[in-house]
Amino acid sequence: MKILGRKFKEIKRQFKKDDLMRVFLLSGLILLVFWMGWKGKGLLGGRGAIRVSGEGTVTAVQLNKLLKNKDFIFINVHTPYEGEIQSTDAFIEYDSLKANEAKLPKDKDAKIVLYCKTGRMSEEALKTLKLMGYKNVYHLAGGMDGWKKAGFEVLDLSSIPSQVLPDEGFELPVSWGDILPRLVEMGVIDKAKFEKVVVMGDEERAAFEGKKDLPIRINSQNSQFVVDALWALGLAQKSLVYKEGPMGRQYKNDAGRFASTGGWTLAKGDAMNYYNKFEILNLTDEEQKRVFEISSNVYRPCCGNSTAFPDCNHGMAALAAIELMVKKGLPDEEIYRNVLKLNSFWFPSHYLTVATYFARQGVSWDKVDAKTALSQEFSSGQAASKLYQEVGPLPFETKFGGSCGA
Repeated sequence: MKILGRKFKEIKRQFKKDDLMRVFLLSGLILLVFWMGWKGKGLLGGRGAIRVSGEGTVTAVQLNKLLKNKDFIFINVHTPYEGEIQSTDAFIEYDSLKANEAKLPKDKDAKIVLYCKTGRMSEEALKTLKLMGYKNVYHLAGGMDGWKKAGFEVLDLSSIPSQVLPDEGFELPVSWGDILPRLVEMGVIDKAKFEKVVVMGDEERAAFEGKKDLPIRINSQNSQFVVDALWALGLAQKSLVYKEGPMGRQYKNDAGRFASTGGWTLAKGDAMNYYNKFEILNLTDEEQKRVFEISSNVYRPCCGNSTAFPDCNHGMAALAAIELMVKKGLPDEEIYRNVLKLNSFWFPSHYLTVATYFARQGVSWDKVDAKTALSQEFSSGQAASKLYQEVGPLPFETKFGGSCGA
């Protein structure tokens, strides 16, 4: 019995040793895993850590999780533009990374995730960044194609230019009527001067003949003609804006010093001889009040002023367009929508930026409220600077649009 008792005690002690060994091994394994995560090996890490599926790659499913707690720079390196994944921070062509080093983080340890359409360009870009000294770089395996196959959305903003600035342009629901020949007769427009500096096609020349059924159309070819012709109307038409707005109050004695007044050089003689002088459209008092109210809500990105302070050609031209549409009795919503069309061709880069901003918020251009888009928040000079910082350089650009002078 004594021998059996001693054996039992030895077995019991061995079990205790084995348990201690198991606890020791398990604790060591846990410490090792956490140490590797802390050292940035991509296994655990902190919030939003990148979990690699291969050498420098991340899968679509993994990326989707990481974007929910984003702590990395996300760069689209595909060229030409063929879409984007939401939350993209920058667009840099894969073969132009070195030339665009200023757009990259200065910290070589910063986390960077690259992507393209298929993964080929982003893989090349990853190699380039590694050679540039970046240590924490990954790319999306399969690119946007793989992202879509995994069931995630790719934003394709390539159609924005055709929505904001269609090749055929826009036709406004108002016509030139006999306005231009009357302005010529009054001397507001010196036709010889006008023809020297403004490019005109057959339709624009026909407007000077006073064809009453000729609608006002704007496109990339005639945007300067439209702004100049409407500018002349806005200058000469009597308006409550020139009485109750800043040009009639704070700047009453300096009204001739603005780009919209002193800058109108296409008249016979001094532009101020025609400023706020004629009842061309015969607006009623109620219509004048309505023009003033709508004008107060319409801004332009060349400055911080509303159309109720038309101190440049675009402001004065927009005022004339509003007056024409109010006289026709169009509803406010339609007036704002048509002024936005004019502004878009006068300031194409800005409104492509605005459309891109809304698209990234999930709102297509045809669903954007025109009054909102024309507001101080989105259409003033201050808004232009802020939006450019937020949206960044666009993958598409335009090279037309009028200046603030004749």
